[in-house]
Amino acid sequence: MFKFRRPVGLFLCGGGALGAWQSGVLAELVRQGLHFDAVAGFSIGSLNGAAYCYNKTAELGQIWRNMKPADILGLKPRFSNIPLELYQQDGGSFSNKLNFFFQNRLSRLSLFSNERVKDFLNGWLARSGPQFPRNIKFYVISHAVEMKLPYIVRFDGSTQSHNLSFTDALMASCSIPMIFPPVDVEEHGRKYHLVDGGVIGIATINLSLFEGCRTVIMIGNSRDEDLNYPSSGPFSYFEHKARRMLSIHTQKIYESRVFMKSEPDVHFIKPPMDLGLNLLEFDGAKCGRAYDIGEAEADIFLRGLEQAAG
Repeated sequence: MFKFRRPVGLFLCGGGALGAWQSGVLAELVRQGLHFDAVAGFSIGSLNGAAYCYNKTAELGQIWRNMKPADILGLKPRFSNIPLELYQQDGGSFSNKLNFFFQNRLSRLSLFSNERVKDFLNGWLARSGPQFPRNIKFYVISHAVEMKLPYIVRFDGSTQSHNLSFTDALMASCSIPMIFPPVDVEEHGRKYHLVDGGVIGIATINLSLFEGCRTVIMIGNSRDEDLNYPSSGPFSYFEHKARRMLSIHTQKIYESRVFMKSEPDVHFIKPPMDLGLNLLEFDGAKCGRAYDIGEAEADIFLRGLEQAAG
């Protein structure tokens, strides 16, 4: 087993159903003896991070293999009158500006209830009690709409925080615009609406959470090719836009390593191929295959480090 310089941080990116691949990577790293001192994640990455904090990564494979769309997606359209502005990825032409305007209005509509996600979390994690089996710092990242900034809730060895329940923090981190409604939080007498941590505002998530770590492992769910993903089907518009934003955000997070004063070794693991899976395709057979690819990639990653170390 390759010996990483400690402390070791783990950053887990979002990606919906693509998180099945990330689960496979994480479970295999843990199975081979790797452990972390701090974990941060957004969207599906926050759920995988919670599984690690509760020492439940060995359960992830079966969860994904048994997954059905109805377990996650319960149709319940809702409009939220919130000042959400998505990151403008295109140029400044009139047609692009017009498209951007309608994108932001559309993003305030959510198609599905988040109650099924809440029920899953309460049934899987909350019943395990408030104390993590691992003594670990866990950062759950969402996006505060009114502030246009990442909203980070720290859980230090347990599910207790100053302003948001553990389940609500995880739900907020996964509240993908156009898919799930925002989660409300009050802080200093003000109310904020929290959505998926993958949304880019006036600042992006960065790796400074791990300042002091000597090693950081980052597990993404997107590839460079996702910048121009050729999506099709009923959610093709959403798929293309969401993959592009996720790819941009993931790269920005990785690039932020250069600003860390502790100068850690940063290892970035991402899918080696198209996983044959859409962001909202919670199909057990496809998710199971993605999980297996993740397991294999983690093994390749660790073997490569051992060989490089001679």
